[in-house]
Amino acid sequence: MRRTILSILLALSAVCAAAQRETVREEVLADWNLSSGLDCVYDLSPKALTPAPKGYQASYISHYGRHGSRYAYTEKAYKVLLDMLRDGASEGNLTDYGFALLANLEKFWDRARFQVGDLTELGWKQHKFIAETMVKNFPKAFGKGSRVDACSSPSQRSIISMASCVSAIAAAAPKTEVYAHQSTLDIQATRPNLGPNPFRYTGPEFAFPYEESSKEFFLRKFPNYNDVLGRLFKKPEKSLRGRDVWKVFFNLYMFVAGMNSLNAQDRIPTEGFFTKEEYATLWETDNYERYREYLAYRTSCSAIVEDIVAKADARLSGGSRGADLRFGHDHVVMGLLTLMDIENFGHIPEKADDVVKYFQSFRSPMAANLQFVFYTPKGCTKGKEPLVKLLLNGEEARIGALETLQGPYYKWSEVKSYLLGRVALFVTDRPKP
Repeated sequence: MRRTILSILLALSAVCAAAQRETVREEVLADWNLSSGLDCVYDLSPKALTPAPKGYQASYISHYGRHGSRYAYTEKAYKVLLDMLRDGASEGNLTDYGFALLANLEKFWDRARFQVGDLTELGWKQHKFIAETMVKNFPKAFGKGSRVDACSSPSQRSIISMASCVSAIAAAAPKTEVYAHQSTLDIQATRPNLGPNPFRYTGPEFAFPYEESSKEFFLRKFPNYNDVLGRLFKKPEKSLRGRDVWKVFFNLYMFVAGMNSLNAQDRIPTEGFFTKEEYATLWETDNYERYREYLAYRTSCSAIVEDIVAKADARLSGGSRGADLRFGHDHVVMGLLTLMDIENFGHIPEKADDVVKYFQSFRSPMAANLQFVFYTPKGCTKGKEPLVKLLLNGEEARIGALETLQGPYYKWSEVKSYLLGRVALFVTDRPKP
């Protein structure tokens, strides 16, 4: 009998014990930004990098980046709460805090309804920073004779994020040739999980490993949701008016978390909306929902891994310097992390409660990025094979259970073989363009 993809992965997990992030609850309790999950803002602090091995220099970067900070991607993040507060006001069911929030939200919505999904100024600055950091950290990859090729998903926020990045590279490295583009032919490298993608890969049957639905998980973890509603409504039990409580809190959480990405003068004050404990627990319930959704993307996102391999081989064989940049979305970043088993993201724990120990949505903040940095031999070391290291949001990261040659540096031949082996687990058919 053919083994399912889940049984294969569980067998691999048994062979290679994955390190758990046991302190994740304490981490999110201590940091409101981490508790914001996918709405976590990018950390702009300097990152320590291990020097290049002797005789090698960074010559090429292969990158996938999430768009930068934005307004909520769905108006429901604002409208669910706004409609509930309006209903409460008409029924005399608002607390003083609820009335104050309604007044602020009405003014906010007058502007925000025209900006749903739009990149914010902070989002532009994040990609400018990432671009300037690339040029600063890996100057040999940029300069005369080098080329940067960038492509984006069809979303405006991704296209504008790409524009910020490539314009910053052009300014910081004026001798580098820069080209940016977007079309359906780029979809396999940017957003291959898009529903209408005509080239979308298919793979083995996959069943979610836990019986508990996202709503059941939420109700078990957050049974005292009326404590939150009671801050807004005199009679919290009346506020839902038939609405699904899980969907309501999914959007309330996004509403609060999304304030991180806006300019200070545009934010609605949300102090007191959730306690730290509540916010951390809501992050865990949201994280579980994202895990349920994103595991399925390992098959489609395999196209990006193959694109990384093919373009890297072409660059290395041709001695080309520069970068290939791809811009898209959080669900693609998380799909890639689980697909490639970066930092143990590919491990499937036995219990639903242990998902947070391996999979954390805050690892895909606004402007999240994966960078494969390739090092080629120079001078008397020519003839040796290229090395590669992986940066996740600017920090050196582990690739599965692969052995490094030195520090964070891997042999490209071994990484390539590993990546294509991972793809083989999830892909059975590749429609051709």
